Amino acid sequence: MLTIRAAEPGDAEALAEIGNLPGVRHGTLRMPYDSRSRVERRLAASGSNHFLVGVIDAGDGLKTVVAEGGLIPGQRRRSHVGEVFLIVHDDHVGRGYGAAILQALIDIADNWLGLRRLELDVNVDNLAAIRLYQRHGFEIEGTRRGDALRGGVLIDSHVMGRLRDAPGRTPS
Repeated sequence: MLTIRAAEPGDAEALAEIGNLPGVRHGTLRMPYDSRSRVERRLAASGSNHFLVGVIDAGDGLKTVVAEGGLIPGQRRRSHVGEVFLIVHDDHVGRGYGAAILQALIDIADNWLGLRRLELDVNVDNLAAIRLYQRHGFEIEGTRRGDALRGGVLIDSHVMGRLRDAPGRTPS
C-alpha cells in the first residue's frame, strides 16, 4: 500500500537515487548524477513549494520511496498558477503511484491553495505520462520544438495545463 507524505530531508538519498535512474532521466529533464546533497538543498529551500513522496512497505518494517511529486506555486500576477512535476521509480511504473501523488498535488492546489491553473512540461514521447495528465484534466496547450537535449539529440516537449473555471476569466 502506498503512503503519501511530505518529503523530508531524510528522503534525499532515495530521491537522488530515483532521479538518477535511466527511465526517470529519459522521461524528464533531470540531469544525470544528481547528488544527495543537492536534493537536500532543494528540500531545505522548499519555502512555499510542496514536495510529496510515495512510500511503500518493503518488508521487515522498511519503507521505500517509490515516487516524488512537487507543486511550485507562482508569484505576483501568477499567484493563481502552480507548476507540477512527477517522477516514479523505474521499477514501480504503472502501479498507480504517480496517479496517487498527482491527485494529492491537485487536492493541495484546488482545496488548500485555491490555485486556478496547473501547468507542466512533458516530453512528447512520454506517452504514459501524457495519458496520466490527461486523465486528471490536463490538456496539451502547445509543443516546444527542439526543447531539450537528451543523449545528444534535441527532443520536443509539450506544455500541458489544467485550468479550473475562475470568475472573471476571459475565454480565449
